[in-house]
Amino acid sequence: MVQEIPFHEHRSIIAQIRREVYTTGLVHEIDEFDESAHHFALFNSAKEITGVIRMLRNDEVPKLELQSESDAQDLVFPKGGLIMEVSRGCARKSITGMPLMQLAMAMQEYARKQKAAHVVTKSGKRLLPLYQSMGFRVFGRPFYSDWFDDRKTGLMSIPIIYDFVKPGRAFAAAPQEEEEVLVW
Repeated sequence: MVQEIPFHEHRSIIAQIRREVYTTGLVHEIDEFDESAHHFALFNSAKEITGVIRMLRNDEVPKLELQSESDAQDLVFPKGGLIMEVSRGCARKSITGMPLMQLAMAMQEYARKQKAAHVVTKSGKRLLPLYQSMGFRVFGRPFYSDWFDDRKTGLMSIPIIYDFVKPGRAFAAAPQEEEEVLVW
């Protein structure tokens, strides 16, 4: 089960899980985006937090994390509509099943319910096919992240986006129930 959690009450476990999972490469366990992010936790059957993820809303922060990456300044974000950014998704390594998929799907559902027009995140090359199977597309060139030690590890981040609203289109009103018409 995935549910939203208050950051300040769970700050230490969020940092702990990030430290356990990102054993190399994470520059800060807690960063400047955490204070204004919506945090979510994956709970096991014993109601213990086994994974965490966060979501930023472009209507609540001056810049999303991806917009702040020094090597990704050429990214072109859609104009208009709510853009939500998912980041820092991680689950304890001892967890079986597909916890990252559970977190990703929960974030997609949350964004849909919030009437987001787009969800953005970054992926490594290894997980890119999984995100693409979920409907994400690449929307910029790979870059070295400022929040991970990508230059040292040699792993680049790939910016990806999911469009609830296709670029250039506005949200359509909810479909009206059609009157049944019989045609002979």
